[in-house]
Amino acid sequence: CRRCRGHDAVARDRACAPAPQSGAAARRGPAWKNDLMSRRRKKTRGNPAQPPRSTGSGLRSAADRRAADRRAAQGSTSNPKLLVYALLGVAVFMFIYLHLYALPQMTHFAGGFAMPDARLMGYDAADIERLRNVMDETATGQLNFLHKTAGIVFPVFFALATWAVAGLVMRRGVFRWVLVAAAVLFAVVDITENVLIDRILTRDPLDEGLVAASSSLTVASWALLVLVGAAVIGTVIMNIVKASVRPRT
Repeated sequence: CRRCRGHDAVARDRACAPAPQSGAAARRGPAWKNDLMSRRRKKTRGNPAQPPRSTGSGLRSAADRRAADRRAAQGSTSNPKLLVYALLGVAVFMFIYLHLYALPQMTHFAGGFAMPDARLMGYDAADIERLRNVMDETATGQLNFLHKTAGIVFPVFFALATWAVAGLVMRRGVFRWVLVAAAVLFAVVDITENVLIDRILTRDPLDEGLVAASSSLTVASWALLVLVGAAVIGTVIMNIVKASVRPRT
């Protein structure tokens, strides 16, 4: 180099030797070595997967999710139960209106005698003949209208309410289908009985065989109503009691 011209060999070696590095630079080493080591560290650098930690917050969040799932399941079943209670409410209301209000009111048009529908033990030809003598055309017309309105609505809603209770409240089994069949049978018997009562009160001459058939249907309808109604009401009450005493977590 220019700096070493005109000097001897020893002086040239001293003049051309690189300047000594400071302590930090000496420890770091040459720049190319630093770059190589940095690249190696970048290749091996990473965040190894760590096993999940079970913390208290995680447990609480899992418990909250389970509670939310239970609330969602209860919410999903609330609508069917509302349907059950609605049908039961309509059936009870129609029973009160028909048998505790409307039919007793008809006694004012029949000389104080009860209507055939309200006689739990049945009736015979003499009872029907007595009613025919005291009831005029207006009274029989009102009874016929009552049979075509509330007399049809009540048994239909009673059968629907029984079907809803059996399908949504009762446990699976043969008994619930027997209960539904009994409710449907009650509806058919009760509506048929109303048709026969209208006939025996208006047609001449009086058919004693038709009276006997109508009386049998009246007794059967009351028996089915009591049995099925007791089963339905008992099932609903038991379900409400179980739901109230069930532990809430």
